[in-house]
Amino acid sequence: MKRLLIFVSFCFTLFIIYFDLTTGTLPTSPPPAAKVQPAVPASQQQSAPSAAFKEITMKPGDTLLSIVETENSGDNQPIETIISDFQSLNEGMKPENMQIGKTYKIPVYK
Repeated sequence: MKRLLIFVSFCFTLFIIYFDLTTGTLPTSPPPAAKVQPAVPASQQQSAPSAAFKEITMKPGDTLLSIVETENSGDNQPIETIISDFQSLNEGMKPENMQIGKTYKIPVYK
């Protein structure tokens, strides 16, 4: 009985590893490049536009902050600015209401 339990556990572990490597949460390739379009968020309408946006489709585990950090590669912006720009680009939608599989306009700073 112990041998059967060990064998089933071993097979289950192999299946988990196989599933994770083929269709699971491990990244397999970089996301496709998104279109960059100039935009003037509501928070910057009176000043010169310094932000553009990319249309990004949300994937499991994505957050507004993680996407902005990936796209800007080290150019730090205050969180309040990122949130207000996101809301102005997406018709007042709050970042906590983002859904997997939907496309959103994410601010990109230069």
